[in-house]
Amino acid sequence: MENKRTFKQKLSDNWLAIVPYAMLIIIVAVMGILNTNTLKASYIANKCDNSFSLVLAAVGQTFVLLTGGFDLSVGGVICITNCLAAVHMQDSAGSILLWSVICIIIGIAIGMFNGFVIEKTKLQPFIATLATQSVCMGLALLILKVDGGKVPRSYMKALTKRFGDLPLSAILLVIMILLWLYFKNTKTGMNIYAIGSNKKSARLNGIPVLRTMVTAYALSGCFAALAGLYRTAVVASGSPTAGGDFVMSSISAAVIGGTALAGGSGGIIGSIIGAFILRYITDLLVFMKVSSYWSSLVQGVLLILAVALSAYGNTLKKRKEGVG
Repeated sequence: MENKRTFKQKLSDNWLAIVPYAMLIIIVAVMGILNTNTLKASYIANKCDNSFSLVLAAVGQTFVLLTGGFDLSVGGVICITNCLAAVHMQDSAGSILLWSVICIIIGIAIGMFNGFVIEKTKLQPFIATLATQSVCMGLALLILKVDGGKVPRSYMKALTKRFGDLPLSAILLVIMILLWLYFKNTKTGMNIYAIGSNKKSARLNGIPVLRTMVTAYALSGCFAALAGLYRTAVVASGSPTAGGDFVMSSISAAVIGGTALAGGSGGIIGSIIGAFILRYITDLLVFMKVSSYWSSLVQGVLLILAVALSAYGNTLKKRKEGVG
């Protein structure tokens, strides 16, 4: 009886975390009814490849959201890395490795700059990262004025490799989840959650707020750079406006996946689910013969519902803590 009560209590406390998973299952089930091909391994593999850039951007965004901030510069980082890779990568292992490392370092450096400026100057994340976003997009236009570039075939093949019906992106997803399960229990991971829950209290308890904030934004920049690099392989070209759609989509995916805008709760697993929900929604509308113009509207409604559910969950939590 006690175990049953404990299970019911856990279910009652964490029902909001189940919502994204249920939503994805329902969407996939409806798509399967409308078109049975969507349940085939080949379709799921293609969807995994096509969604992976957004997954990476959403994962990076999650680290920042957990601190109570958000990063609008992810779009700019994606633009720069996509353009650099498309313009400068040559079809050799040395060149591919060199420019991949350069792009990742650029992403980390931009993220560290954001975190340092936000914490040191107390500037609002919206203003700081919006400014960085503008600078990055301007630099991307200097690198590549119009869509184009020449992406090495070996680079595209390497990142879109299949092991039977299993895509490399699915393997990387599993690795990311395993690394996250380790990271969130590390000192840095717990510090990120603590700052998001209550920054003042975290500072009073000796948590290095500046270092943790810089780390969170550096991780966001790193994953945005990886998203740009992966997009280059999938799309096989560069674009100075490539990252524009990723800004709100990455935030939406994280929030729909259960990460609170106020910070302190959530995680990358939910963000991954949220990213797939956004990508599957677009396909679902196509199968339902609904105009693609409705896609943004539906995504916006989902975001509003996710924020409302998050606020409702926080209210319930505070009431329970008050009663306790």
